[in-house]
This record gives sequence, C-alpha cells and structure tokens, in this order.
Amino acid sequence: MKHVTKFLAFCLLIVALDACTCGLSSQRETYRNAEWVTRARILRKQSKTINIEYIVKHVEIFKDTRRPRGVSGQITTPRSSAACGLTSLEVGKEYLLSGTFGGGSDLRMNTCGQITAKDKNGQPLGLVLEWNKVPNDLKRRLRSGNV
Repeated sequence: MKHVTKFLAFCLLIVALDACTCGLSSQRETYRNAEWVTRARILRKQSKTINIEYIVKHVEIFKDTRRPRGVSGQITTPRSSAACGLTSLEVGKEYLLSGTFGGGSDLRMNTCGQITAKDKNGQPLGLVLEWNKVPNDLKRRLRSGNV
C-alpha cells in the first residue's frame, strides 16, 4: 500500500510538471513578440494527431510581419492544454488571437502568446479574449498599432 501511495504521488507530480505555464507579459510585450495579431471568427475546428487546426475568417488584421504575403485562414495550436494549446475556441465566435508563423505561411498560436486583459477589479478576463470582451481602449490601440 505504501508503494502505491508513493507511485500515485509521483504520477501527480509528473502531471503537475507537465502543465502549461506562461510568464507574465504585458499587452505591449505580447503584441511586440507576436508575428501576427487578428480578430478572427472560427469557422471550423478539426482535431489532428498532435494539433488542433482552426479554419478562420480574419475580420481585422492588426499585425502581420509577413506582409504583403498575407495571413493564412488556417491556424494550428497544440491539441493539449497542458502543451499550451488553445483547445476551447468555439465555432462561430470571434476572438482576439495572436501568434507566430510556422513554415511557409502557416499560423501557429498557443496560450502564452495571447494578448489578455483584466476587468475593473484586476481579474483576468481569460486566457484568450472573445472579441466582445476586448476592452474598448485595447481595440482602439490595436487599430492604431500603438499597443
């Protein structure tokens, strides 16, 4: 019984160490580190072997470091939230998304690369912002390129 308890404790430690953790970054730092930032509507979500592939419609593109090639309508993220994947985006909803380019024009995103905001009480509004929850001052700064 003692060995079973030790084994279970060890397994819990492994799971805890395997979880996604992100460093604290300001909106400015996150925007600066992103290669692309967009307001996107999720059209389709498809689980692959190791990734989730989102097919999106870009409603507004705020940053694109590979202009004039443009951004793809396909965004991938790790399939597991423990690997910092954005696994809970819903089809039909619009989000503020940001990330990096993979090979070619592939767009990649993860939890740590998202621009977030806090409510009036200083509480985070979430790991990823639905567009209707993005504060107006952040929308204004995104549109002006002065995040």
